[in-house]
Amino acid sequence: MQAANENKADSRRSIWPKLITLIFILLIGALVVSLLPRSFSQDTSIIGKGVNVVVLVYDPNLVQSGETITAMNEVRDEYEGHLEFIVASINTPSGETFIDAHGVRPSALLFFAASGERLQILYSPQDGKSLRINLDAVFK
Repeated sequence: MQAANENKADSRRSIWPKLITLIFILLIGALVVSLLPRSFSQDTSIIGKGVNVVVLVYDPNLVQSGETITAMNEVRDEYEGHLEFIVASINTPSGETFIDAHGVRPSALLFFAASGERLQILYSPQDGKSLRINLDAVFK
């Protein structure tokens, strides 16, 4: 009888370390997911539909594209609600269509007014500070 009680106590004790480990793993997983950068929309159809838009012509093989997308991630929360950041990847049919329609090269950064009017094109890689300056100058 005493052996049965000991087995029951041992099984209760052994579940707590497993439960704590599982909760710890889930918390770490949630933290990692929350720290991942948000992706950018590739929907260029919103250009000219009442919102200012910045489009990066993205080529994953160019350092300039990577630097500019990092800068976009850095400033996107500051401009949320005032403008949309979009990526037109050279590796997608919609990106190729956009590139052909606007006659631009990879790593171009295009600024569009809410009306759809193209305001400016930049080809230089951007950091957070220079992107803020350009956004403020173009969209006042």
